[in-house]
Amino acid sequence: MTPEKAASETYDIIVIGTGMGAGVIAGDLFDTNSRLGSGAKSVLVIEKGGLPFHSHCLNAARPSGFGEDRGQQNDTFFALFKENYQFKDPNQSKEWKGGPMFNLGGRGAAWGLFAPRIHDDHLRKEFGNTLYQQLVSNWYKEAENLMDLFLPMTNAIHQNIMERLNIKTEAECQWQWGRIASEFSESKNFDFAVGAYSPIDKLLEIAMSKDRTPDGACIEHPNWKILINTDVRSIMRDDDNRATGVVVRDASGNETKIFLKQDLSGQPLADTKIVLGAGSVGSPAILMRSGMATDLKQNDGLHLTDHDIFARSFTFRYLDPSVREKVGSMKLQSYVRLKSDTIALVNMAVDSSSFLPRDFLPTQFFTNEDFPKLIVAHILPTSLNTKNTIELDDDGEPVITAGRDPPFSNSNPDVVELRELTKAAIRTVKDALQLELRPTDPDDTNDWDDDNFFKPLELGGVAHELGTIPLKGSDPQRRYLLDENLKLRLCEGIYVCDLSIFPFSPEVNPTLTLVALALRLSRAILPRTPFVASTENTIYVMNQTGDPIKVFVSNRAGVTLTQEEINENKNGKVLGPGEKVARERSVGVDETVMVYRLDYNSRDVYLPRPVPYIATPGRVCIIE
Repeated sequence: MTPEKAASETYDIIVIGTGMGAGVIAGDLFDTNSRLGSGAKSVLVIEKGGLPFHSHCLNAARPSGFGEDRGQQNDTFFALFKENYQFKDPNQSKEWKGGPMFNLGGRGAAWGLFAPRIHDDHLRKEFGNTLYQQLVSNWYKEAENLMDLFLPMTNAIHQNIMERLNIKTEAECQWQWGRIASEFSESKNFDFAVGAYSPIDKLLEIAMSKDRTPDGACIEHPNWKILINTDVRSIMRDDDNRATGVVVRDASGNETKIFLKQDLSGQPLADTKIVLGAGSVGSPAILMRSGMATDLKQNDGLHLTDHDIFARSFTFRYLDPSVREKVGSMKLQSYVRLKSDTIALVNMAVDSSSFLPRDFLPTQFFTNEDFPKLIVAHILPTSLNTKNTIELDDDGEPVITAGRDPPFSNSNPDVVELRELTKAAIRTVKDALQLELRPTDPDDTNDWDDDNFFKPLELGGVAHELGTIPLKGSDPQRRYLLDENLKLRLCEGIYVCDLSIFPFSPEVNPTLTLVALALRLSRAILPRTPFVASTENTIYVMNQTGDPIKVFVSNRAGVTLTQEEINENKNGKVLGPGEKVARERSVGVDETVMVYRLDYNSRDVYLPRPVPYIATPGRVCIIE
């Protein structure tokens, strides 16, 4: 599809970007539309980049065996395909390793798969109690299900290591398996594991599921379309400061206006929306080109920030090589409450890939896989750095000022405390697994080199920079740009969902939290249950299977049925996708809904055996 063709229609929802925020929303909106039938909304998704990957890079054939670790190679892809930020002070570029990826899926094509939750204390403090409650009670679990959260099988040797670490390390450590967004194995015969999570797979599935004409031409989905290689330059607004559409530029430099749906007077419909998810630098740049630069600055926006990540690694060998096969690869994590009351996340990789870039780790002149690595990495939470900002150059492209403040120091009290914890953890694993550190053991030489114990990762090195369009937190004195529903305060009809929305840089990889917030936003702007049960003595049944179904509602309450229901019960009430039926019953008496689904490859013949559902008067019974 071309921008000109896209502009021939108008849309209920325009999604800008396809990364871990906007890409998740785009895929979820498609699924919701498939449930709603005639109630579906028209969605346009716009991606600046193209399709260099056919899938998430960890599902693709890829190089392996670089050095001593079992590397997953995501940093190799990230380094090859990312672009560099433009810095106002060229010297600051030396502190940065990150940058945007312009492609379907954004940086979701090369992320490290670590999916921990933000600690409850930080989540409640920084996001406010409402978001905290909703994330913990529902949306984290929804996101983990979507992302195929993986927890490995625990054998006795693994349990022993975690127990020894919990005993030997302090600071409220509770060591557990690292949380990985990937299905690595499937116990069913001939059922392949789905592999690593990325929004790319869902978006490609949608694109490839299009029907075709007899001559082979693709037929666009009626309510979901995507533009790639198309750069959103700005968001258009009317005199009432409501979003009306976007201005896009194609690869040839031609600009096109694409509009949201309008009423008869030419005004955008009240429920039309734009979801901005172009990244922590790309999203504020679009808003600045749309005339909102001053508002962003006055409300504590544009403060691009990354947290401190630092690590220590050792090469080792097993004194008993047979133990290696029993242990396999281990990724462990623990929250740590420091004396300053700061909560950090500690990650340990034993004979396993780390989320750290490969060139961050010490290199050896040999590549002998008999010498794996033991890596301990720490992440500290960080407040948004108010010295950092974003400007536009003469071409309207972002120029950033972004450094680390204060500079990383091995003498920082929190870092010193984590240094001693790291030593205890290394000694514990070394003793439990009978390891020999190579080339020398610091305990043997009494030389841990405390002054240079940790090496800090360059800013943006694992693509966690954030905070340029922060949402409202629990502090009433703090300025903000988004309300708790991720709606932009400056303009009606604009929502933001990418890493720019974070009000602080947390102690974890922020991806899981972003995906959880993306699902929450998607279900808010296009609810899967678009109506609320209005009568307490009525059963409501809604079809969200995507296909016609036939239903019968029992009458345990013994109410007098209407003639319409009597007639429909002769053959069953047929509900198309998104349709609903209401049956009057009695308060407090649950009923059974017998649901007949279509037979194989049929449009009007139903299976002989129904599936029962329980329905409660005064509530909506969703059939999925």
